[in-house]
Amino acid sequence: MKKTVGYYLLMAVTWPMQFLPLSFHYLVSDLFFFLVYHVAGYRKKVVEENLAKSFPEKTEKERKAIERKFYRNFADLFIETLYFTHTPYRKTAKRLTLENMELVEQLLSEGRNVILVSGHLGNWEYFQLFKIRLDAQKFFVYKRLGNKTFDRYYKQIRSKTGIALEMSETFRTLYSYFSEGKKYIALFISDQRPWRDYLKHWVTFMNQDTPVLTGTERIARKTNAAVVFTEITSVKRGYQKFRFELIARDANEMPEFEITHTFMQKLEESIRKYPDQYFWTHKRWKYKRDF
Repeated sequence: MKKTVGYYLLMAVTWPMQFLPLSFHYLVSDLFFFLVYHVAGYRKKVVEENLAKSFPEKTEKERKAIERKFYRNFADLFIETLYFTHTPYRKTAKRLTLENMELVEQLLSEGRNVILVSGHLGNWEYFQLFKIRLDAQKFFVYKRLGNKTFDRYYKQIRSKTGIALEMSETFRTLYSYFSEGKKYIALFISDQRPWRDYLKHWVTFMNQDTPVLTGTERIARKTNAAVVFTEITSVKRGYQKFRFELIARDANEMPEFEITHTFMQKLEESIRKYPDQYFWTHKRWKYKRDF
């Protein structure tokens, strides 16, 4: 993909950030939070509606508290991503904790490909700090953005620890690795809303009928992969944790759609534990189920 002028400007603007501590940049994040939440009210109605339908048992005051914390996390996510663009790994390595990493290493040692399946919880951009050496090619599967500048930028930073793999190329690339006997480990963010033409499978998620992507499960079956739920959460400001939990040691041994259902169930459990860390600005429930 051709790099745009905007891309070079963004890379230039973020370059000096490495020379100041992240604690300083959080002052900018606090200002960004104020502008986004109190001044612009960015997608406030979407967030309010999503929270009301997802947590009908909570009071309006409780949902308002979640909303406010979410926008603070939203601001931090943006600033942290910019900070990591040029900052050396030696300055950032300690900011990511891996829990139950031995599960992933064991699966790879058994000759399995490994799919890490996660949702928009915590800051998934910390995957660029996932530099642990593994006997497999790492991939970060992403959905192409409409804005060429930001699409090129995110592709660049997501390539720090492996290959940034656009969603439309995922099956072909991973199946090629499998066919050639090479191992891979790939992170999928799999709670995105499918395109309208692909509303084929639905689950109940956060009290609502929700269309889900099933491509991750199909790829796991076709490439004989293990599937590992990856919970990404904030430990404290500037520190994230990846917790790994097995969903399927062999995707082909699972009934159809069980992997998808289990993933969505585990993601909901995590969201209910950390409601302010989910990405509530997305219109995940835009489409209604046609019974």
